[in-house]
Amino acid sequence: MQRLRPLLYYFFIAGTLFTGSAGAMLDEYAEPSVPAIVKNYKPLSPLELMLLTTLRDQNTDMALFSGTVRNLTPFLVQRVFQCLEMQDVIIQTPVAQSIGAELKNNIVLVTVLRSGDALLEGFRRYLPDAPVGKILVQRDEQTSEPNYLYRKVPKAFKNNKKIVILEPMIATGGSLSMVIEILLHNGVAQENIIVSSVVAAPEGLHKLAEKFPEISVTVLSIDEKLNEKMFIVPGLGDFGDRFYGTDDYDADSEDD
Repeated sequence: MQRLRPLLYYFFIAGTLFTGSAGAMLDEYAEPSVPAIVKNYKPLSPLELMLLTTLRDQNTDMALFSGTVRNLTPFLVQRVFQCLEMQDVIIQTPVAQSIGAELKNNIVLVTVLRSGDALLEGFRRYLPDAPVGKILVQRDEQTSEPNYLYRKVPKAFKNNKKIVILEPMIATGGSLSMVIEILLHNGVAQENIIVSSVVAAPEGLHKLAEKFPEISVTVLSIDEKLNEKMFIVPGLGDFGDRFYGTDDYDADSEDD
């Protein structure tokens, strides 16, 4: 019976989430206002829901939080791959020839420091040859405005390469907008930008759609709203602080 309790808890959470009594998440099929830049948005699988529930829980400690992020990252990668072009390849198995697939475009990964680095290991497992850029844009907690602090990006941005931005949370969209502007200034086309996130607020997504209508965004959960402090509701707290174990995080903040 002890082993059944965690599963019963998750199934309870699943039921309340889908009935709207715990989180009021938006569903693409019921909410027509989800912007067109959001790709492959769909109801969470039971395993995705269990993992996301663990991330949301304020009682989840650093070790469990970081381990859960690593377990959840392959689902983020899968959504990104659905935005990429594939091409057929012919290979030889130990038995016969077979038709398979490989990526058509070269990929560049860009992490939004510091929380974006939490997803990097998982993405490089599937894209080991992808160059990595890092951009630090930090939100001012008083004004909620982004401040650009640092960038180190590969020169290989052009020539139709796809740029995958790793940003676990999208709140106001201000920090991410600044990152995208930096990439555009470096010669990246909007249609070659794909954002990978865990949780997003509708306000941030609509802001991105208005400014960058040709980008693609993949996200596991579109949450209810931003509160008066511009924090995602229900959210999951400060992603970077919870992943790295810094103890000065303010619950429900993000845009690390």
